[in-house]
Amino acid sequence: MADARPPLSPGLPLVGWLLMATVLTAVVAGVVGGPGPLDDPSRGEQRPGFLIDPDEARVVRGLDIPAPIGVRPVFVAFGRQPPDPAELRDGLEDVAPGVASVLVLARGSGGGAATGVPVVLDARGRVADAVGLDSPRDGGPPIGYALIDRSARVRYATLDPTWTRQGFEVALITRAVR
Repeated sequence: MADARPPLSPGLPLVGWLLMATVLTAVVAGVVGGPGPLDDPSRGEQRPGFLIDPDEARVVRGLDIPAPIGVRPVFVAFGRQPPDPAELRDGLEDVAPGVASVLVLARGSGGGAATGVPVVLDARGRVADAVGLDSPRDGGPPIGYALIDRSARVRYATLDPTWTRQGFEVALITRAVR
């Protein structure tokens, strides 16, 4: 049809896109928010989701923890105080079979007894320093985890204050470490 007008204004898709972008931005800013005090100051280092190349990984043969370093893979969880035993049990049940687990606490005692996990008290943060775990934004002891392979190389280290609720991620990463 000659001189027929389109049913929609040519600017309507642009207005719709701007409206959706504004709503999405508000949701991300309001619901997701920014980094918290327990997050890594370098956001790209927190939960990157990939293993450190074996040739670039730091070696920690003399690490003073009750785990078979250099014999089999080890999952090292870090906390400031003993976690709730049920939450710790839930977090550790996703660690791959054959991977040893140990809990390193900055203060307190126990915490792993209810789950059978060895506990190390490390107020000075020597274990976290040895595996290359950063201090969180608040400057306190780290909360997160590290994975050491059977050759005593740190293949993954991340701050993650919610690691006990990240079962899929923990399972995926621990299955990849050999």
